Amino acid sequence: MSLEIVELFISILLLIIAVLLVVNLNRHSQQQAKKMMLNTYELILDQVDAYIYLKDTQCKYVYANQLTLNFFGVTLEKLKGTSDSDYFPDNVVEILHGNDTKVLNSQHKISDDVVVDTTASLVVYHDVKQPVYNHKGVLIGLIGISTDITADYHLRSKLEQLANTDPLTGLFNRRSFTSFCEHEFFRSTRYFRPFSLMIIDIDLFKLVNDTYGHLVGDEVIKRVANICGEHVREADVVARIGGEEFAILLPNTDIDSAYILAERLRVAQQQPDENQAPSITISIGVATLCSQDKAFLEVFKRADNALYSSKNVGRNSVNVA
Repeated sequence: MSLEIVELFISILLLIIAVLLVVNLNRHSQQQAKKMMLNTYELILDQVDAYIYLKDTQCKYVYANQLTLNFFGVTLEKLKGTSDSDYFPDNVVEILHGNDTKVLNSQHKISDDVVVDTTASLVVYHDVKQPVYNHKGVLIGLIGISTDITADYHLRSKLEQLANTDPLTGLFNRRSFTSFCEHEFFRSTRYFRPFSLMIIDIDLFKLVNDTYGHLVGDEVIKRVANICGEHVREADVVARIGGEEFAILLPNTDIDSAYILAERLRVAQQQPDENQAPSITISIGVATLCSQDKAFLEVFKRADNALYSSKNVGRNSVNVA
């Protein structure tokens, strides 16, 4: 083999090596750049005030930001391969796993409020989850973002309570009571079940206010509310629907049973009061669902008419529509 051929062969070999070095160098640079980018993304995620995590298609954790790791009390390496059952009580795990399954099966984003209720505390999280795919479009898991909304949850619950209850007695107000009654009306008519309604009015209540003052009048109202609450069942709904007017919804109760309860309440309100509140009497009107009723309002009107009949016969009485 001549020297020229050997030199040409070596030149070609060196050229190939140079090309390979350049390719490997570029690939290494790309990998380094990609690694730096991933580190940057992780750094950003660690600064977010939310719990961010990745799970595989078996609902096992593969990644979580630092806030999530701190919450679980583990490192990223120890987190990998674990599941919700390692960190949450069974009732919460059931909800979380159900949501994970929905995301993976439907491959659609879902959001839900998850309540973590333990003996130590109650915490509420707003949980958003959506599927994750690889570069080939194959489903590889899901990403979740959870934020602590406990303060908002308690505020919302407080506002709902204020909107639905009477502040003096703690009973349901007229608006919420009407909602309960309309729901019961449709349920009872659909399944052919009875329900009854009674409306209660404190007799001569204006005289109580004029004689003893409004503070004493408030105590009388609270006393009537308490006695009503002591005599009804858990399924019954008691409400204050006016100044001195109350109403009781009695599901699965016929007119005869409703009348017996009304008489019991009428007698109980006349018992001596240990707080020295003035003695009072009440009048009650009772009505029950009829087959021809088209709306709850028709039942309410009959009970209201029965109440006025009780007033007209001298008060301190029960009248059935």
